[in-house]
Amino acid sequence: MPRGPGVSGLTALDRVRRLLAIIPWVASEGGMSLDEMASRFDYPRETLLEDLWSVVQMVGVAPFGPGDMLGVLIEDDWVSIDYDHWFVQPMTLRPDEVVRLRAAAQAVAGLAATEDLGPLERATTKLAAFVEPEATSAVDVRLGVVDEEVLGALQGAVAGRLPVEMDYYSYARDVPTTRTVEPHRLLADGGHWYLTGHCRLAEAPRIFRLDRISRCEVGEDPFPEPEQAAAGPEGFLDHGDFQEVQLILEPDVRWVISQYPHRESEVLEDGRLRVRLAVASTAWMERLLLRLGLAATIEEAPVGLGEDLRRAAARRVLGRYRP
Repeated sequence: MPRGPGVSGLTALDRVRRLLAIIPWVASEGGMSLDEMASRFDYPRETLLEDLWSVVQMVGVAPFGPGDMLGVLIEDDWVSIDYDHWFVQPMTLRPDEVVRLRAAAQAVAGLAATEDLGPLERATTKLAAFVEPEATSAVDVRLGVVDEEVLGALQGAVAGRLPVEMDYYSYARDVPTTRTVEPHRLLADGGHWYLTGHCRLAEAPRIFRLDRISRCEVGEDPFPEPEQAAAGPEGFLDHGDFQEVQLILEPDVRWVISQYPHRESEVLEDGRLRVRLAVASTAWMERLLLRLGLAATIEEAPVGLGEDLRRAAARRVLGRYRP
C-alpha cells in the first residue's frame, strides 16, 4: 500500500480507515456489490479492488493457516467477506497476563509523579476486577533497594535540571568521594537504581548506583540542558576504553553478572558460566578475584590482571597475618 496519495487521491491512512469500516459492514450485510462499496465509502473502484485482494486477504492471526485469515470472495462484482471466530470474539486476558500487566503498571507508578497516575490507576483497577484478589495483592514490584529520600531528591533534581552534591562510595577505587553531578536520568536495571549524568569532578559522563550514595543535596541553579544524556547501564561500556578479562564462574557465584557490567556471558554444559568483564581498575579486579577465590577460573586476561594479580594479592593478604 502506498504511503502517500496515489492515483486515487487517497493516502495510505485514508485507505486503512476505509477498510476498517468496510470489513465489518460487508461481513454483517452478507455481502455487497463492488460499485455500492465504492460509492458508499468514497473509494475509487479499481483501488478498492486492489486493496481487497492485496491487503484484506492478507489479514490474519498466527499461525496464519486457512482458518486464521479473513476470507474475501469476489464473484461478478459481488464481494463477500468471511470472518473466522478469532475476529469476532471479545479480547480476553488470562489471569497470568493480567498479573503481569498489573506488575508493569506498579513499576511505572513508582516512577511517575502522583498527579499523573489517575488514568493508570483507573486502568489497573479495571484489570484487578478480572482476577482473584489474592493474585493481584501478592504482586509486590521492587525495582531495586534504595533510600526513598535519596530517590525522591534525585527525581526532583532530574526534573528541574538541578546539580546535586553527593557523597559517593567508589567501588572501583574503594574510597568515598564528594562530587557534584548534573543529573540526566534515573533508571532501574538488574535490581539496582542508577543515576546517569555529567560529573563535574571527573569532567565526564558517569553512572552512579544509588545504594552507594550516602548523602545528596540538591542545588538551586539549573544547568543547561545537555546535548546528549549520559548513557545508562546498557551503554556504560561504550564510555571508556576498558580492559577485559574472561572468567569461568561456578554456579554459586553467578551473581557477578547481575552486579557488574559485562560484555557477554554464556552458560556452559556443566552449569558454569563464561563471562567477559570490563575491568574498571586493577584494584577493583584484585578485590573481585579475592572475593571469588576458587569459584572463578581466569580463562583470558591482559598481563597484570590475571593469575599474577591474584597471586600477588593473596601473598599480600597472607603477609598481614604472618608474625
